[in-house]
Amino acid sequence: MLSDFEGRFSPSSIQWLVFDAVGTLIQPNPSVAFAYHSIASRYGSLISVDEISRRFRRAFRQSETDKFPNGPAFGSHYLSNDSIEYARWRWIVEQVVPDVNNIQQCFAELWDHFASPSSWSVFDDVGSTLTALKRSGYRLVIASNFDSRLHSVCRGHEQLTAIEQSFVSSEVGYRKPAKEFYQSLISSFGCRPNEILMIGDDPEHDVAGPIASNMHALLIDRKSTNVDQNSIRSLDQLLSTSAYRTAF
Repeated sequence: MLSDFEGRFSPSSIQWLVFDAVGTLIQPNPSVAFAYHSIASRYGSLISVDEISRRFRRAFRQSETDKFPNGPAFGSHYLSNDSIEYARWRWIVEQVVPDVNNIQQCFAELWDHFASPSSWSVFDDVGSTLTALKRSGYRLVIASNFDSRLHSVCRGHEQLTAIEQSFVSSEVGYRKPAKEFYQSLISSFGCRPNEILMIGDDPEHDVAGPIASNMHALLIDRKSTNVDQNSIRSLDQLLSTSAYRTAF
């Protein structure tokens, strides 16, 4: 049973629990910066891990809002499909490690690296929490701005077996926080928006977007960096009434 969401909504009104993937259920292991550095250095890159980390954060955020080669040519910059996501990640790699001697081979190796379950670890609180929630009768799904590689990543981790379906932006056709992404979820579930709770680590993608579509949403702030008190620090707080009384 979900914890008592005092002052916000009753757990009994929720039928579907929708989890973001990266930063919520899984994390890259080793880190993105270390993986980029390890692979790019074999192609002649001399950029440090710290600089790669800074470049990646900047390029990733820019790719979410700006045009990039072979990206959406018209309409919403949140349009997505496998070709667009492939082009987006190719552009990101070019921005992060522009000094490699073979960008295509370097990019291909990085692409395959992050498609492997062994390149990801599941947070310690995930397996037991998902199992408890599923036993309580909740429907559990993932909704992520990852691409189709996420399916193989999830299949490689037994802690995620309670998840019954994954929605990824490249298959939905839009990336979060586009309203079309959340409307696709609601339509697929065949329920009312207020029967869905979204849990994720991005205030815009996983909280503001769902709320704008009349879903419920909860921020998970694993690093305790957000000043908003309406957040949790770990997924097992979903099962703790006292934690929710503090957070809400």
